[in-house]
Amino acid sequence: MSLPSVVFVDTSVIVRLIGLDGEQPANAVAAEFERRREAGQRFVLPVTALVEAGNIVVRQTSDRRRFAERLQKVIEEANQPNPPWILHQVTLDQQFADELLAGNSTGSDLVGLLGDGRLGTGDVAILVERDQFKRSVAHATIKVWTFDSELAAHG
Repeated sequence: MSLPSVVFVDTSVIVRLIGLDGEQPANAVAAEFERRREAGQRFVLPVTALVEAGNIVVRQTSDRRRFAERLQKVIEEANQPNPPWILHQVTLDQQFADELLAGNSTGSDLVGLLGDGRLGTGDVAILVERDQFKRSVAHATIKVWTFDSELAAHG
């Protein structure tokens, strides 16, 4: 029997899911999520993605409260019976900082990634969270679900 695949949900997916890009993209992401869930994928919400999503919500010029309530619902759903996803517990310690500064598994350090405009600190932090999770559990595959092409290349 194969182990289920685990998917870390990137900020780009969360902001679409809560409707920041409009209702049609939100519905499409929700349908894709259900398809993946029915296929046996398990989902993890990285703390980094939740922080980034909240920062994007606060910068909106309209409907901030509606988007904030939707983000709250996403977080609360992790505490329900048979949750659609789990929250990833992360320790922001020296090891985390070292992996972040090294650029994690990207092949470039953080300065190179930021300086070249390829990945932001949040993207690299999601990769660090994913790899720390990977070291702590046994799963067939652990990927990042994202709409960001550069992050997808490393996820």
